[in-house]
Amino acid sequence: MHQLKEYEKFLFILDGTLHTIFEREKEYLCCKEGCSLCCEQGEYPISDLEFEYLMYGFKTLDEDLQKKINKTIEEIKNSDERLHICPFLVNKKCSLYKYRPIICRTFGVISENKYGKLTIPFCRKEGLNYSKVFDSERKMISSELVAKYNYSKEPTAYNLNNENIMNLDIARDLNLSFGEIRKMKDQL
Repeated sequence: MHQLKEYEKFLFILDGTLHTIFEREKEYLCCKEGCSLCCEQGEYPISDLEFEYLMYGFKTLDEDLQKKINKTIEEIKNSDERLHICPFLVNKKCSLYKYRPIICRTFGVISENKYGKLTIPFCRKEGLNYSKVFDSERKMISSELVAKYNYSKEPTAYNLNNENIMNLDIARDLNLSFGEIRKMKDQL
């Protein structure tokens, strides 16, 4: 339990930083309540600590909602599909929003993956985040499109991969042990 309290302190600080980042990028973002594309098909890599926190939050849900989620979990575990819906997505809303993993907190902005390659949210293909400034032929953000649509500034890429975040000084200061990062399906 002590580890979860320290993790909540970490998330409070992280969420403050992420709020600043999302504010800075807001003119490129289309994320809003009810948009759940990022939760409908993925692998959702999460650490042992994040999963423990999710399960801590799961216990706060009412019994009927827990049953509904458990049914989805069983379907996912019995499926051979690599990509799946997040079992905690209910009626296009995260039932455990407060307890959501880092991957969910950071999704939406341009980020650098653990190999140093920039990743642009896949929802751009659906006309959402960064779609107006993404040149699909060149597979990159276009300065010309930024100017054409009169954006105030170029988009910024952030180093928001899980490993980087889990190794922030604050995580070390709080003595957090995230454990192994695995696909959610393997954690369930």
